Amino acid sequence: MDSKPREESGIKSDEQVRPVLWVSGVWALPLLGIFLWVFPASAGARAICSVLAVLLAPLPAILYVRWHQAKLLDRAKSAEETAAQLILQLDTVRFRTARLREELQAADRQARLSHQLTLLGQFTAGFMHEFNNPLAIVAGRIEVLLDERKEDTALCADLDRMLKETRYMGNIARTLLQALRRERGGEVFDASELRQSLEDAMAALRPSADAQRVRLVEEIAEVPRVDVPEHVVGEVVRGLLSNSLEALKGREEGLIWVRLEPYRTAGAKVVARVEDNGPGIPDSIREHLFEPFASGSKGRERLGLGLFLAASLLDMYDGRIRYEPRPGGGASFVVELPPARFTRGQPYHWFAGGTTS
Repeated sequence: MDSKPREESGIKSDEQVRPVLWVSGVWALPLLGIFLWVFPASAGARAICSVLAVLLAPLPAILYVRWHQAKLLDRAKSAEETAAQLILQLDTVRFRTARLREELQAADRQARLSHQLTLLGQFTAGFMHEFNNPLAIVAGRIEVLLDERKEDTALCADLDRMLKETRYMGNIARTLLQALRRERGGEVFDASELRQSLEDAMAALRPSADAQRVRLVEEIAEVPRVDVPEHVVGEVVRGLLSNSLEALKGREEGLIWVRLEPYRTAGAKVVARVEDNGPGIPDSIREHLFEPFASGSKGRERLGLGLFLAASLLDMYDGRIRYEPRPGGGASFVVELPPARFTRGQPYHWFAGGTTS
């Protein structure tokens, strides 16, 4: 703001000094006259004195020019520093603008995602209401058939399996609504036998694994019951197994490990793992793995909503799920579940760390 007045004042001062510089050389004439008057000499000496006077006459102008050059250099240096500061400030403004733009885009995506989830919850609520009615009719009809055809052992075995899956679907439909609404239901349930839940989930997906020539490996230790409904555990494990099978499509010698770690510390979470030797999870989506609609590279495209729902279901019952890279390549999902309080069927020694006598 002050640069223009300063430049104008500098121009005016130069114009005022310029006439003075033209006459500044006369300072040597009085000195020359005094010297010749005090020391009269020959014509040669006078010539030499005159030459010296001529040579010394521009001295004030030379000194002024040197001073003026130094002043201009200082101004140029100051201008360079000011320009560098302005460039730095401009870069800072650009960086902040970019950050604000990214934050605005992230907030816009989050707002659209929240809107999508709201619509999804409303749609799911209506769909589940219509879905549960025919499902209840099917379950009732299967129960009637079981009673009517109880002599046919093979048919009853199939009907019993169908009834179990139908009830499982009804439980998942009810719990899914609670997960989307982020609220825990007030239902009363028995503590789950985790070993049985894992085996049931593996039995349900074993035909698909055999069709892909993927081998399921069980490493199941003895653990206490968990304070999570059986159908919730089954849904989480089924989802993880389905994701592993999807990731192993087209890969030879595919392996899926279902592990239940030994329970050694009283009050600690019960830990289950589902691992595979597939491509693993890309680094780009690991931070957003349990957010809805996350997507990744080939073989992990369907990890979006499924893991979000699994994490939401477990969160309702104080459970957790996390991802770890598997040593040697592949994916490892760790499920932590709260142990149930000891009962007549779940003795105290599980929580005291001892053994039964």
